[in-house]
Amino acid sequence: MPKLAATLALVSTLAAAQATGTLRVRVVLTDASGVATPVPRLVLLVSDEPPTAEPRRVRTAADGTVELKVAPGTYVVELDEPIAFRGKAYTWTQIVEVRAGSETVLDLTAGNAESAESARLSADSATLLTAWRDSVVEIWTPTRHAAGFVIDAARGLVATSQLAVGTATSVEVQLTSGTERIKVQGRVVVSERESGAAVVWIDPETIRSTRAIDPGCAGGSFTVPAYKDIITTITASMFGGKEVSDGAVTRVTTQAIFSEVRIGSDSAGGPVFAKSGALAGIGAIDDKQDVRRWNEAWVIPIERACGAIATALQKTTGVTPPPAARLPLEPIAAKTRALTIVKSGAAAKAPRSTAPRISAANFDLTFLTPTLARDLDADARGDFGTWTDYVRDADQVILVRVSPQFEESTWKMLARGAAATQGMALPPLKSFTANFAQLRAYCGDTEVMPIHPFIIEHQAPERPPVREGLYVFAIDAFGPQCSGVRFSMFSEKDPKNADTKAIDPKLFEQLNKP
Repeated sequence: MPKLAATLALVSTLAAAQATGTLRVRVVLTDASGVATPVPRLVLLVSDEPPTAEPRRVRTAADGTVELKVAPGTYVVELDEPIAFRGKAYTWTQIVEVRAGSETVLDLTAGNAESAESARLSADSATLLTAWRDSVVEIWTPTRHAAGFVIDAARGLVATSQLAVGTATSVEVQLTSGTERIKVQGRVVVSERESGAAVVWIDPETIRSTRAIDPGCAGGSFTVPAYKDIITTITASMFGGKEVSDGAVTRVTTQAIFSEVRIGSDSAGGPVFAKSGALAGIGAIDDKQDVRRWNEAWVIPIERACGAIATALQKTTGVTPPPAARLPLEPIAAKTRALTIVKSGAAAKAPRSTAPRISAANFDLTFLTPTLARDLDADARGDFGTWTDYVRDADQVILVRVSPQFEESTWKMLARGAAATQGMALPPLKSFTANFAQLRAYCGDTEVMPIHPFIIEHQAPERPPVREGLYVFAIDAFGPQCSGVRFSMFSEKDPKNADTKAIDPKLFEQLNKP
């Protein structure tokens, strides 16, 4: 009997499967350049014909598709609300026949769409992100994180804004292709303050299969958004993924397009698109704006960047490209951070952990985990400049902060002595010994590559800025597996001679304890 029951159940299951069919709906629209783009997050209504119940509400996925298991029969598929795309409003009402045991595919395109007078919803931003997500990259400079976008995959060229890269000549370029993350060295080949554009060169093989966003310089035909037009940029923030930001144009000049688009301080340099989907320019923010919030953006018209792109093409012809070697990345866990609940009582009064600090000849080394760093909020060392957000959101890394030591020179000491004879008691007049330039780390005799070689800059009135190092390493880069650990610091004043300090590997075991 049990075997008979199981057989009957299997037959019943097979019969039910054969009594249903699969309806697969794909929504794909084509822009002016001929690029077919799936439309995500569209609400469709699916009802049987003649209707026997309320329509099913379904939503298209990131690839513009939705799949349903339905009984054989005739169905009506329609759009919940008309949608705007590249200046036109579309809607659909399609009748489709679904047969038992088979898959029926319904393509909703501009060809079978009905024109609508207007549309409250827009597919422009969603389709732009779908089409160009992998073409937008992250750019890490020593002092800032920014965005950029591939403009010539065969040559390995990436466009960004000049303010995003600043004075950097070498940067790190991070790309995504599906779920794969890649980071390689980039060389800043052009950086023009006049036009506001910059071009970074990376190994062409790294982005050979990436779709380039055509700046249109060869054809000489450019799209210039008008007053009140909606423009869209794609941003790439630290740990936050890629997103779109829309806004209306507020003013247009020959040098810039001003708009209500908001760009995070770590996301300037991405592509900006007109309503038609054509590339309009490069997103930028003023480097004097607050670097720890979202800022009002201005746009470098792509026409102004064409000169920089032409120069980059010349400079990269017949020259060996930057290395293709993959650079270290943060672990995936860096994208999330657990919520810590602090209870009242003794636990709330527990003393904060102390970050180990060791002095070399000219520099002080402070060893931190992100948790320790976040505990320094009330301390002067808790200010990480433009990298404060990175330290707040990072996880599973070791941070090594390299600070110049301060000293009182002989002449200043004599000046204090002279002032004392006149009845004036002056405090010690201190200045830093030498600005930080570079750190090299070793586990035994093997050099350890950092995930990031950051620089923290402190501006001082009537003085040159003080520069500290903030080097990020993998959480397990140092420890008992190392026969010894040492750090060599180099200063701007004496870049050839190292200030080397040996560190007990046990220190890193203590840092990694919960």
